[in-house]
Amino acid sequence: MYRFIIRRIVRGLVALLLFQSLLFALVHALPYDFSSLILAGPIYRRFVQSYLGLDLPLWQQYGRWLFDFLRFDLGRSYLFWPTPVINILGANLPRTLLLFLSGAIIAYAFGIWLGKVLAWRRGGLLEVGATLGGVAAYTSFAPFLGFVLIMLFGRELRWFSYQRFVDHNVWFDAPVTVDWLLIRIVGTALLFFGGAFLLRYLTRAIKPRPLRWSVRLAVLAGAISAVGWAWFQSQVGYLALDLLQHLVLPLTTVVLLSFGETMMLMRTAMLETIGEEYVLTARAIGFSDKTIRDRHVARNAILPVLTRLALNLPFVLVGSLVIERVFLWTAMGQVVFNAVEYYDVPLLLGILSVIGVLTLLAHIVLDVLYVYLDPRLRYARGS
Repeated sequence: MYRFIIRRIVRGLVALLLFQSLLFALVHALPYDFSSLILAGPIYRRFVQSYLGLDLPLWQQYGRWLFDFLRFDLGRSYLFWPTPVINILGANLPRTLLLFLSGAIIAYAFGIWLGKVLAWRRGGLLEVGATLGGVAAYTSFAPFLGFVLIMLFGRELRWFSYQRFVDHNVWFDAPVTVDWLLIRIVGTALLFFGGAFLLRYLTRAIKPRPLRWSVRLAVLAGAISAVGWAWFQSQVGYLALDLLQHLVLPLTTVVLLSFGETMMLMRTAMLETIGEEYVLTARAIGFSDKTIRDRHVARNAILPVLTRLALNLPFVLVGSLVIERVFLWTAMGQVVFNAVEYYDVPLLLGILSVIGVLTLLAHIVLDVLYVYLDPRLRYARGS
C-alpha cells in the first residue's frame, strides 16, 4: 500500500507539471494583455509591459512563473497591484471551500445513502419521487436552479435571505470579522461530526437496535442543544445565525445539482451487484439483510460512485463559483470573473492552479480509498 501511495504521488506531480504547462499556454494564447486596458499613450503602455515583464519572450515568462510556482509564489495581481495573489486567494478561498466542500459532502453522502435504500426497497412512491426529483435537479442549469430557489424561498416565502453574503445592517459594528466567524463555525461542525462518528463507534456493541438508536438520538439531541445554547449565549450568536441563514440557499443549490447523479449511480450499481454469487452465498449462510446490504453489496457498488466522484469534483467546484455569482457571494467566483474581465493573468493562473492542485489531491485520496475498498486491487498490486 505504501509503495502504491508513493507511486501515485509521483504520477500526480508529473500530471501537475503537465497541467501547469498546458494552463500557461492556454491563458497566454488569449489575444490581449493587461496593458491594453490602460487609457494612456503607447509610451506608458510599453513602460507597463516592461515593468510587469509582459514584453519578455514567452519561454522566459513561463520559466519565471513555473519557478515561482514551485516556491509556492503565485506572483502579484495586476488588478490589485502589488497585492500577492496568494493573499487574495487566502482571503476568498475559505468561503468558497465552505460552500463547495459542505455541498459535496452532503450531496454525496445523502445520494449514496438514498441510492442504497432505493435499490434495496424497489417500487413505491419513494423510488418514483426520489428518481424524478434527482433527475430534475441533476439536469437543471445551475443559475436557473439558483434563481428558482431565490424566487420561491427568498422573495415569495421569505424564509431565507438571498443575493448577499451577509446582512450589512446586522454586521454593522460587529466585534468580529466574517472570516473569523467562518473558521469557528467550521471548527464546531467538524468537532460535532467527529463526536457523532465516535458515538456511533462506541455504541455499536449495544445489541437491541431500538435501544442503540435511542441512546444515539438522546446523546445527539443533548449535544445539539448544548452547542446551540453555547453559540446563542455568546456575543457572536446573532452573527452566526445571519451567516448560516445566507448559506442555506446556495448550499441547497450545490447539493441539488450533485446528489441526483450520485443517487442514480449508486442505485444502478447496487442493482447490478445484488445478483452476484457472493451475495447469494451470504444469504445462504444466514447473514442479516442489513449486513448483506452494507458490507457486501454497498461496499462493492460504491466503487464506480467514487470513480465518478473523482471525475466530477472539478465541475462541482466550477459550478460553485457560478452559483456564488448568482447569490452575489463575495468569494472566489467574484475574483474569477474579475480576473477574466480585466486580463489579470497572474490571478487567473493562481486560481486555476489551486483548482488543479485540489483536484489532484482529491484524485490521490480517492485512488487510495479505491484500493482500500477493493481487495482485488491490493492483491494485484502486491501491496
